[in-house]
Amino acid sequence: MSCVHEKIEAALDRWHESHWYLHQIEGHYHDADALRYSMNAFIRSLREIPDMVTMALQNHEGFPAWHKPVKSALELDDHLFSKIIQHRNHIVHKAMLKPESKAFVASIRGYTIKMQFGFYVDPFEDSDLAIQRFIQMSKKDPILMQALAPDEVQVLALIREWHVEGFGEELIESFRNAWVRVTTYLSEILVFLGGERFPDGLPDCFKDSRNHRYKKYHGLHHEG
Repeated sequence: MSCVHEKIEAALDRWHESHWYLHQIEGHYHDADALRYSMNAFIRSLREIPDMVTMALQNHEGFPAWHKPVKSALELDDHLFSKIIQHRNHIVHKAMLKPESKAFVASIRGYTIKMQFGFYVDPFEDSDLAIQRFIQMSKKDPILMQALAPDEVQVLALIREWHVEGFGEELIESFRNAWVRVTTYLSEILVFLGGERFPDGLPDCFKDSRNHRYKKYHGLHHEG
């Protein structure tokens, strides 16, 4: 760790923590409770970074005056991060965070959707339970599975899409953008301190979000 990084070591550790929680969101995308817990932790960790920077550098010459408009631009002017603050306050002072969920049962080949049906999945329901409900429905109404026609090539999948109120984009994309925005903010801090910026954009460890949104169920072929 460089001497510049050491000056905001706690804030950078929280930044790394938010990175880890973002991967937890990806990994738990189809597990409702684990997803909410990961979301809450990500929001908390990301929200605390500007305040930790403020505390670490409050006595650094020239920093408070320089930092005030920079922090304001992040917390007040940036729509994405201002929503993060709102949701952080909601979690702390009001109630648990309940994301919005919509889902589709589909037959897919790779990422290509061959056929799909809108299918209601409660925000507190895991995807595995939802697909079992769909299978039970298809036994009573075989035309559902016949229309999807999954086979060895076209796989049955549950495509889930989470949103948090105030975010137009899907959850992973929204939160990735928020993380990149905070990374840019931290780069500005490092440059002020005489250091180098972080690389722009997302690290290579973040893959196509469809890897997480599309859950495939192999071996569930239509019979008869």
